This record gives sequence, structure tokens and C-alpha cells, in this order.
Amino acid sequence: MEFLKLMQRMDESGYCQVIMATHSPMLMAYPNATLLRLSKYGLEPVTVRETDHFKVTREFCEDPIGFVEAALAE
Repeated sequence: MEFLKLMQRMDESGYCQVIMATHSPMLMAYPNATLLRLSKYGLEPVTVRETDHFKVTREFCEDPIGFVEAALAE
């Protein structure tokens, strides 16, 4: 959350561009962020909800115990 606030302060200054690689859906959800996914075809635009990281986080939040049990069973 503190990093999101820092990015907002930098963004408001108008003199900043942030390029990052992250697994965090919270960081990916930064307003007006351009998200790119690296695939076998190169870089592709993607929305937060289309990322695997968002889907995994959502599945965990919906059923944390079931999620962990399934992961351990693999």
C-alpha cells in the first residue's frame, strides 16, 4: 500500500515513469497502468482480471483452506 502511495506521489509530479515486473494484483490495479504480459508471441496488453496472478488470488480469497489443500495435494 505504501508503494502505491509513493507511485501516486511520483505520478502527480508529472516527471516519472515506473516500469516493474510484479505478481501483485494490487500493484497491477494502479489507475491507468498499462499492463503487458510476456507470451510466446511477445508482449500483449492485458487487464488485471485477465492475469493469472489475479485469478489465483481470487481463488485463494474465495476458499483459503480449499485452495491450500488442493495445492498440497498436487
